[in-house]
Amino acid sequence: MEPQLGNTKRMARNTVYMYLRMLVLMVISLYTSRIVLRELGVDDYGTYSLVGSIVAMFSSLRTIFASATQRFLNIEMGKGNQDRLWQIFSMSVLVNAVIAVVFVLCVEAVGYWFLNYKINIAPDRLLTAKWVFQLSVASAVVTLMTTPFDAVLIAREKMSAYAVFSIIEGFLKLGTVCLLIFIGTDKLLVYAVMQLCVAVIVRTINWWYCTRKFSECKFRYYWEKDYLRQMLSFAGWNFLGNTAYSMSHNGLNMVMNVFGGTVVNAARGIAYNINTIADQFVHNIAVVVNPYCLKTYAEGKQEKFMQAIYLSSKLLFCVQLCITLPVIFMTEELLGLWLGQIPAFSVVFVQLVLLNTQIRALHPSIDTLFKAVGNIKYYQIVENVILLLPIVASYIALKYGAPYYSVFLFVILFNVIAFAAVLVLARRIAALNIKDYFFSVLGPCTVALVFIGIFFKVMQFFAFASFFVKVFYTAGSLLFILFFIYLSGLNSQEKTILHSILKRQ
Repeated sequence: MEPQLGNTKRMARNTVYMYLRMLVLMVISLYTSRIVLRELGVDDYGTYSLVGSIVAMFSSLRTIFASATQRFLNIEMGKGNQDRLWQIFSMSVLVNAVIAVVFVLCVEAVGYWFLNYKINIAPDRLLTAKWVFQLSVASAVVTLMTTPFDAVLIAREKMSAYAVFSIIEGFLKLGTVCLLIFIGTDKLLVYAVMQLCVAVIVRTINWWYCTRKFSECKFRYYWEKDYLRQMLSFAGWNFLGNTAYSMSHNGLNMVMNVFGGTVVNAARGIAYNINTIADQFVHNIAVVVNPYCLKTYAEGKQEKFMQAIYLSSKLLFCVQLCITLPVIFMTEELLGLWLGQIPAFSVVFVQLVLLNTQIRALHPSIDTLFKAVGNIKYYQIVENVILLLPIVASYIALKYGAPYYSVFLFVILFNVIAFAAVLVLARRIAALNIKDYFFSVLGPCTVALVFIGIFFKVMQFFAFASFFVKVFYTAGSLLFILFFIYLSGLNSQEKTILHSILKRQ
């Protein structure tokens, strides 16, 4: 336990960097979303959200090898093989160039079909939508070609630099929104152009820093067939799961456009803007913990590794709860303060999307478990099959007149099914003790979700209460659930580790 406590200082410091980053980006995102919605209007905002989802549907192609690069870098660091780092990085750059070509071919084919034959949009805005689509593709390619540098930053646990680059990007995007106010021409098109410029500037800064700070980031042609096969195998199976998740969520946006038009896309865009902010709470912890878990596994410390997986699962769930519960309980009030005028469907969309995110807060730690072991084939096949089912179910339901929010109910249902199947695989492939996991993690978190449902129903009796009464009730509900998880979900060793982390912060 002493070595584990000895690592808390670095992890706590990195966590502080990530949460400072999140705080700044959260403020910027909330402000810019409000201004962009006002300046573009509901229809153009929905168009931008829809077109962006077509590109994002293939975002797994941009991230699969970044994940693989980080994983193999951390494994080699844990083994003490420093000479392998530049080889891994150089091979990842070459492969990312190939992935960029595949990405463009895939997204252009799907984009051409959807924009010409399926999109539900005003005819006079179709040409603009096509230009915005091409600019979004260009931005994605710029990001793709520099993802190996992000992988190095995370593997090296340089969260201060990672946070600074993200904050720079946030302020640049804030600047584009401020400029948007003074532009009298087609604001949607200009906004897309400025987003591409921001991507180029930020990725250039990232490249400049990494090439001067880390010796492995200086590209040298290297090609090792056997090792590359391992990386490609890992990345390929990882690609299937990421593709399913991305295609499910962004494909559903296209399905919603077919039946509901850009107004529904705008409401969904607002919901996922809030969800992106909420998801950062989990992402920040996962980014800090994952390198530590992978290095611990590479060092052969199996018991210590599993302790980290269990503890991180509960921490991720609790951290996510701190943002999702208040927003779910007070969605209408918060949207009113944020946007002024609340678009149709937004309230229920936000609540269901955040409920799904709360459930998925348990997923990153199990994902790390599979990635550490390196055997992710069947894990990703299961994810690939189950997470695509909401598209089919939602299309059929909407076709027969189901309400738009039913889309998110299907997403929640199939996410629960997928997680249950993944746990069964984790027992077979990664030696996860499901009984211990249930009593230590899943049981307390499930009871917490039940409490959320009960407290939410009670909240309906406060419909006409004052804002401060609702805040007081929400805060009390949150503290009760967190205290319950602390008492029933943490063992004595985990409480000691948690106390040490809090003291060091």
